[in-house]
Amino acid sequence: MGWTADLGSARLADVFAELLTDPFDAVDVGAMLDAAVGVDGSGRLPDPDLPLRMELDARRSSVLIRAVPLRAGEAADGAVLLIRDVTEVKRRDLALLSKDATIREIHHRVKNNLQSVSALLRLQARRSDNSETVVALNEAVQRVSSIALVHEMLSGSVDEVVDLDVVVDRLLPSLVDVWAPGGAGGVRVRRVSRLGVLPADLAMPLVQVLTEVLQNSIEHAFVGVTDTAELIVDGERDLRGLTVRVIDNGVGLPADFDLAASDRLGLQIVRTLVSGDLGGQIDMRPGPDGRGTVVSIRIPLH
Repeated sequence: MGWTADLGSARLADVFAELLTDPFDAVDVGAMLDAAVGVDGSGRLPDPDLPLRMELDARRSSVLIRAVPLRAGEAADGAVLLIRDVTEVKRRDLALLSKDATIREIHHRVKNNLQSVSALLRLQARRSDNSETVVALNEAVQRVSSIALVHEMLSGSVDEVVDLDVVVDRLLPSLVDVWAPGGAGGVRVRRVSRLGVLPADLAMPLVQVLTEVLQNSIEHAFVGVTDTAELIVDGERDLRGLTVRVIDNGVGLPADFDLAASDRLGLQIVRTLVSGDLGGQIDMRPGPDGRGTVVSIRIPLH
């Protein structure tokens, strides 16, 4: 702790008062030592509720100090003082805290930058007179926004995991506002089961996949549908993997539909992310009653 003189004739409370960085800590450790050895003259053991363990910062180190009272029958007869050097442990803890804070700050700044890009794309879409350009830019806005949403979740996380339920619940209303035929009230969307949390390296591509699938369903599945349009996000999770299903009651798939042969950009993005980044499988088929579409995404968790 930086003390170089002989301790034989020194009073430990005075030694700590000279060494410790915080003078209030010096007062507290002096009171702890006095209580441990019973210097109040009563000869009794200290109050069992009195803390006899402190972590202190000296000028050169951090130490953990514990006073163990010695008994002579029922009376106090001195104390054993245990001092452990925890300097390196605290330095590692501070380094980890600093690293975590830096990572969260990076996620926060990336989220802000992506939101700026999204705003610029949205502004450009409003200024365009070409309908195809507007659609393409709006699709890009949703893709960028979904990535920004994941970074926003990670900026508030201490363990680099993403709650998929929160992400989906925030994605669905924004997608309906943009793509639903007849406006935000044209499609009823809901999540019916928990999807749980995923590490960031899996959550990021999965959220992008869900954005594409949900956007495609909202935009195309309910064209010409007169009944109540409904979109359901369902999930099933076990020790080996996660299955996410997007179910709609729309017009269904074309008779000659082939996912592997589709040249739509959104479906190409989905296939690439599911097979490449997630190592999973995707399946698109008609609903159980022959109406609507069920999109199943299965990804391994280990």
